[in-house]
Amino acid sequence: MTLIFLVLPFVTLVSLQLKDVAAESPIVSILEVENDANYRIDVLVEITLTGFNYDLYTEELRLYLNQSIETILLNNYDEFNATKTFDRQSEATFEANILSPVLGSESASYNVTVLAITNTDEKSTLVQWLGGYIHIDVDVPYIAYIDPSTGLEEIWATYTVTMNISDTSNLSLIEFYINSELRYQIEEPDPAENIFTWNWYTTNDDRGEMEIGVRAVDNSTALNDDLKSFTVTIVGLELTYLEPIPEYIDSNDTLALNVSLIDYSQIKDASPANDIPIDTVLLNYSISGGPWQIVEMENTTTAVDYFNYTFPEYPVGTKIAWEIFANNTDAQYHHFLNADQEPYSIYSVYPDHINPTAEVEHETQFFINEDVVIGLNVTEQSPLTECLIFYKIDSEGWENTSMILDQNSSYGFNDNVWYYYNYSFGTDLPVFTRVTFWVFMNDTGGNSLSLTNSGKYYSLKIIPTDLFAPNVTITVSPETLTTRQNITITVTINETSNLFSVEVLYIVNNVQYAVEMEQTSDDTWTASFVIEAAIGDKVRIWVVAIDEFYNTGMSEVLHYEVETSKVGVSHNNFVMALLLIVLLVAPIVLTILVLRPQR
Repeated sequence: MTLIFLVLPFVTLVSLQLKDVAAESPIVSILEVENDANYRIDVLVEITLTGFNYDLYTEELRLYLNQSIETILLNNYDEFNATKTFDRQSEATFEANILSPVLGSESASYNVTVLAITNTDEKSTLVQWLGGYIHIDVDVPYIAYIDPSTGLEEIWATYTVTMNISDTSNLSLIEFYINSELRYQIEEPDPAENIFTWNWYTTNDDRGEMEIGVRAVDNSTALNDDLKSFTVTIVGLELTYLEPIPEYIDSNDTLALNVSLIDYSQIKDASPANDIPIDTVLLNYSISGGPWQIVEMENTTTAVDYFNYTFPEYPVGTKIAWEIFANNTDAQYHHFLNADQEPYSIYSVYPDHINPTAEVEHETQFFINEDVVIGLNVTEQSPLTECLIFYKIDSEGWENTSMILDQNSSYGFNDNVWYYYNYSFGTDLPVFTRVTFWVFMNDTGGNSLSLTNSGKYYSLKIIPTDLFAPNVTITVSPETLTTRQNITITVTINETSNLFSVEVLYIVNNVQYAVEMEQTSDDTWTASFVIEAAIGDKVRIWVVAIDEFYNTGMSEVLHYEVETSKVGVSHNNFVMALLLIVLLVAPIVLTILVLRPQR
């Protein structure tokens, strides 16, 4: 019996533990499902085991793809696609990732189911991802040329390349190449579009065969991409400037445009029978932003196709802009622009090709109602076409206006001429206003200069004319304070500016009060008031004066302890009265004693 009593509790405890272990199952939730660049599905799960202990832990996680729960149960959980094994766990709840095998054989959509198993073979409920299906896209984008559509198709001028591009994962990038050189790209194309175009300016490319390459990248995790190429032939006239276009011309000089034109057929086949004659060469130009005018360029030779147009002399600062149109008798034309596909341009200038030098002159502080003037010293070879000051008042937006040239300064066309500009903000800026500014200038040669104080900008501030606080002196005040006493405070204030406010302040029991004072003369202010305080309360009294520029002056602080307002005999008065009585009565008593008859 003794043995039974000793062993029975142990057996019972072990039995209960085994019963608890057998009853626990893991709880699984899917946190995230995504595919990676290697065509695998990555599943993030959270696992919780309520009865977790050293002997009971989650040992395995299984991943099932495209299987219904019924199918998984029918196969006794054995037809899984991936598994992950855990050692003894240090916590009941943890997160884990499980990766599927590579699914790159073909594009497909997959549903995801997971299962967790303990080391005692207790299984969680089969959990299926509520996000539906995840798509694995292994296919490259679909790319088809619409234009060009014929091999070695002849093209010229600005040619529109038109493509039909699509992908089941949408598109993230489309790129257009010419002979492997990237020329144009479309980032994040509109998912609703599948026709994409690029206007190819062919004029600056060599004549002959060119390969158009179009690359498309889809929006899948793997970023599948494909490149399709098409070969075309650029035809038409090719233009060469016989002399380089100068950066500028002097105002007393002319601009001569001499060009050579040759047709591609002469390069391809030197036989005169294949020569396509030049039809017209037109110059379209504009002077200083004026209307565009078209003239025909002159053919200066008969043996070679050289053409010329010479501009006349123009004043200082004139801008000449131009473009050239040339076509052959087969209507294969080209529109000749610069490398940026803009009209060529040049300035007619005085021989000044040096940037201006300048220095800003200004005070950092101006008194209120003072004329706020910014000065600018400029050393220049030629006059400025514009001199602008950009400014903002406090936190307002930037504005700009022209600075004024001082007509009394040196002015001319000689080297290193000194000019003086200024700009006045006037006298109306309010006190404490902050003005921030910088300066830009441009001369007749197109040379410019920006003065930004190394990017920090210049600044100034409007300050008061009076920077001193009022001098406040208390001239009338009570010697003592009693309860509910009506007191008068009078001060003399020495101040050159107008006073904004004068108040007497007092504190009773850490509570502050304020009483506005009245002006009784030029420099005298007074106020009468009753202080509500009890006997023994501590009271502090002082006067504060603020002038129109917010300079603040304060008087001395008077300290009081409130006394009783009742009339009565004090201890000191009693002593004085007693002494008086003694002095009056003592002589009488002494006299009586002396004069009393003797027995």
